[in-house]
Amino acid sequence: MHFTRRIATVSLTLSILGFWQITLADPGNRAPWESEKTAAPWEESACPGGLSHAFRLGGEVNNPTTFDLQKLINLQEDLKSQNPAVVTEITVSFQTGAGPRTETYYGVPLWDLINNEKAAGGLQSGKSGQNPKNAFLRQYVLAEATDCYGTVVAIGEIHPNFEGKQVLVAYAKKASDGSIQYLTDTDEGFARLVVLGDKAGGRYISNVRNILVLSAPASPLKPKYFWQH
Repeated sequence: MHFTRRIATVSLTLSILGFWQITLADPGNRAPWESEKTAAPWEESACPGGLSHAFRLGGEVNNPTTFDLQKLINLQEDLKSQNPAVVTEITVSFQTGAGPRTETYYGVPLWDLINNEKAAGGLQSGKSGQNPKNAFLRQYVLAEATDCYGTVVAIGEIHPNFEGKQVLVAYAKKASDGSIQYLTDTDEGFARLVVLGDKAGGRYISNVRNILVLSAPASPLKPKYFWQH
């Protein structure tokens, strides 16, 4: 009889605890992703893909900003008025998964996009590591597409005093009939990266959504890892 009463007491206690758990868990205060019908933010796709209509220009620059098609066209016109010799049209040949391809693109040089006062306004000093000399040579540009495909271009590649490579942020190309075709009328998004001299098209990122200037981190290796004389 005593044993039976203990079971009843325990059962009653558990029932009370269960009741309070249900009562205290106010559904109105639940995060949306606690519902089976709503995905948590970290489960949602950050790389939906699709056509881009603008890109963010930021990172270690003086004037982070956003560019859409008209703003990119305006910048190209401003650059040509400032310096008629600036390269805003390049013809490139590169290898793709479907075979070789040759295109003529129109746009804004990546170097000018970063440094012109009407664009990003120049580089800011980044994390220079232990030796700050020529800190910009540790910097690079990360270009990222809407599907999160990305690539980097070192500042030393496009700096006029170093390689001076022509890298274009293109918004149009020459159509088969010789007319200028905006990339918005293609599957390339409104802007794509064009890297003159690259044999393969891996860095020819289309549907650009981010162009960020960053710095390479300091070496993670400790002195003991370096060979000593």
